[in-house]
Amino acid sequence: MKISARDIDHLSVNDTDLETTAAKLQQLGFNLTPEGVEPRCICFQPDSDDIPNYIELLAGDTTRVAVALNVEELEGEERTHAWETEDGFEVDVGVVIGETGGPLPWFAVKNETPDGFMEPEWIVHPNGALGMMAIHAVAENPRETAKALKVAWGGKTEEIFDGCMMVKAGSVELLIWSPLAYQLEYKALEIMAPQNLPVIVGAAIAIERSRPLQALLRANNVPFALTEGDRVLIAPEQSGGLMLEFMPQT
Repeated sequence: MKISARDIDHLSVNDTDLETTAAKLQQLGFNLTPEGVEPRCICFQPDSDDIPNYIELLAGDTTRVAVALNVEELEGEERTHAWETEDGFEVDVGVVIGETGGPLPWFAVKNETPDGFMEPEWIVHPNGALGMMAIHAVAENPRETAKALKVAWGGKTEEIFDGCMMVKAGSVELLIWSPLAYQLEYKALEIMAPQNLPVIVGAAIAIERSRPLQALLRANNVPFALTEGDRVLIAPEQSGGLMLEFMPQT
């Protein structure tokens, strides 16, 4: 499948234990859309008013993570969601979902009501999160995986350094690491690269400042690691499956 991607719209996470994962993410200082309605979303203020920026959690029989690419026109499955704000206002959103592609799990999405993911009470987070900057993936051959996605998305690729390729169609980057490069870059977490590749392993989140986030994590007894530039790293077991990299902007 080939599309003309405008940007990465969101990260879609199918989870076998949705409630536990949502609770862990709240411990990290994220606001989520109200419980009892699927998907549960972590919404951010996007760069563009017509392209959302969020992470969605869906209940599933197996844990699976996929990238959603925003496109202007799409034929596919129509889905609607509705949440209620604290003030009792109902927020309705509609999306059109396309077929899944590869080699890394992804699908196209047309967001018909993008402002539904931008409610003020959901895009302000206690941890100071501002937006999703990048998605991390691991592949045996990052260059070949990036080449295939460039063709499928109509995006651009760039070699960041040996063992890391970037694919970009908008403001949110996809960083594809080799297993060794991933382990070396995030050695502070002492995590091993997954066995079944290629796979999405995490996300980079922009935050206002590092110190308040560190204080929040300590207060909630959440282990974390610090690395260059006061970046805060969270191991997958602390977030429900994703390695999270918080990157301070000030």
